[in-house]
Amino acid sequence: MAPMQPEGPQDASLEARELRRLQVLAEAWRLLAPLERPEEVYRTVVETAKGATRAVSVLLFLHRPQEDVLELVAAAGLSQDKVGLRLPRGVGISWVVLERGEPLYLEDVTQEPRVIFLSGKTQPGVYLGVPLRDAKGRAFGVLSMDTAGGVGEILPEERFWIQALAEAAGLVLDRIEALERAKAEASRAQALLELSLALEAARDPLAMAKEALETLLRLTPYHAGALYLFQEGTVRPAVMAGRYPEGFPRLYQEHPIRFGEGLLGHPRLWEGPVYVEDYARFPKALEPYGESGLRSALLVPLKPEGRRYGVLALGSFWETVLYRPEDEKVLRLVARRLEEALERLSQLRTLNLTREAALKALAQVLEYRDLETKGHTERVAELSLRLGKAVEFPDLEGLRLGAYFHDLGKLALPDGILRKPKALSPEEWRQVKTHPEVGLNILKNLPFLPKTALNVVLYHHERWDGSGYPKGLKGEEIPLEARIFAVADVYDALLSERPYKRAWTLEEAQEELRAQAGKGLDPKLVAVFLDLVR
Repeated sequence: MAPMQPEGPQDASLEARELRRLQVLAEAWRLLAPLERPEEVYRTVVETAKGATRAVSVLLFLHRPQEDVLELVAAAGLSQDKVGLRLPRGVGISWVVLERGEPLYLEDVTQEPRVIFLSGKTQPGVYLGVPLRDAKGRAFGVLSMDTAGGVGEILPEERFWIQALAEAAGLVLDRIEALERAKAEASRAQALLELSLALEAARDPLAMAKEALETLLRLTPYHAGALYLFQEGTVRPAVMAGRYPEGFPRLYQEHPIRFGEGLLGHPRLWEGPVYVEDYARFPKALEPYGESGLRSALLVPLKPEGRRYGVLALGSFWETVLYRPEDEKVLRLVARRLEEALERLSQLRTLNLTREAALKALAQVLEYRDLETKGHTERVAELSLRLGKAVEFPDLEGLRLGAYFHDLGKLALPDGILRKPKALSPEEWRQVKTHPEVGLNILKNLPFLPKTALNVVLYHHERWDGSGYPKGLKGEEIPLEARIFAVADVYDALLSERPYKRAWTLEEAQEELRAQAGKGLDPKLVAVFLDLVR
C-alpha cells in the first residue's frame, strides 16, 4: 500500500474555499429558510447580494417555461426599475448561464456581444452570473451582478459567495413551490371530491354541467365556460358559467354554428381535448365570435356510454391563457366525472322506466281480475299526489308507489272471493282482511320501496275511529300517508261501478266523504280534499 502523500498548498487552498462556501451557504440558508413567499425570497436575495458586495446592479431572472422567457423578478441598484423585463430564448448573457448551468465571470462586458445593457448604453464593467437550481439540480433561474454604469468591483473569488446564496435561494424557492403545489393539489382534490358528491346527488343534466363548469373555473385560469349541445344540426350552449361579454350568448342565435364550422367543428375535437391560444388566428374562426373578444379556449368532448353528447369548453375573452398540462388534466377529470354522472342518470332513468312498466303491469293484473274498474290505480295515485302536495307531504314518490301497490295482497285471494257479487261470509271476510299484511310480505324485501309505500300497503284500511284493519289503529296513530291515500281511495271507489254497486255521482261521493270525516277518514284531510275536487 502506497504511503499517504502530505497535503500541499493547493489542496489546503481548495479545502479552505470549500469550508468558506459551506459557511456562506449556512448563513444564506439561515437568512432565507424562514421566508414563506417567493417575492420575499427574490427581494432578500438581491438586497443581500447588493449589500455584501460592491456590485452596481444585482439581477434575479427566473425561467418561465410556458413562454420560454427569462423574467426579471427582482433587482437592486441601477436596474431596479427594470423588474418585469422578459428576455426571449437566446437574448442576453443570462441565457448562456442558464443553458450551461455553470457560473460565468466576464472581466469586460463590452467584449461579449450577447450582453444586453438595460440602460440602453454600452458601458464597461464586470459581470458575474450563477444559475439557481432546484432540489434535483435543474437550473431554473440566474442570479447575476455587474458594475456597468457605475463604480464598483466584483472579484472572481466572490463567485463562491454568490453561488452559495444562489444555491440556498434555489432550494428555498423549490421548497416553497413544492408546498404551493401540494396546497393546490389538496385544494383541487377537495374541489373534485365536492363535485363528485354534488354530481351523485344531482338528477338534472344541466345542473350537473353547471356544477362542473363552476368547479373548473375555480381550478383553472379561464374565466368562462359552457356546455355545448348539438341540436338539429347546430351547436348551441345549453349552460354557461363565469364572466363573458353581455351579448355573447345571443351570437349563437344571430349567427348559428352548424356542425363542422368554427372551433366546435375541429376535426380532432371528438378524439380528445383541443386547445387554441388565439381564436382570431384559428383557421376556422368565425368572425362574429372573434370580434366578441374570444381569445383562448380549451375543449373536451363528452361521450357518456360512447355516444356524442356535447362539448365542455373553457374560454377567455381579451386575455390569452397559455396552455398548461394541469388545466387539460383537470378538464379531463371533470369531464369524466360528468360523463359518469350522466351514465348513472341514464341508467337510473332506464331503471325508473322499467319500474314504472312493472307497476303498471301489476295494476293491470289486478284490473284484469275484475278487482277494480279500469284505471282505478292510476286515478287513485293521481288523487293521492294532489292531496299529498296540498298538505306538503314530504315523500310524494313513496306515496305514489304505495298507491300502485296498495291492493297487491289481493292477488293471493281466490277468484271465488274476489268476484263474488253477494255479501261475503264471515270466513271469507276474514281472508280478505289479510291482504294488507300479505301485500307487505310480498313487497318488504324490495330495496327501492321506501317506508312510506309499505305503510300505505299495510295501513290503508285502518279507520280514523279505530274500527279498521289489520291493526285497529286510531286517529293520528295511522301514518299520514295511509290517511291521505284512504281519502283518495274511498272517493274513487264511490265514483266507480263495482259488481256489487253502481257508480255514485260527484255530489253523492262528496257528501259521503263529509259523512265519513271523523269516522273512517281524517276530517282535516277530507276538508282539504273536498276543496281540491270542488
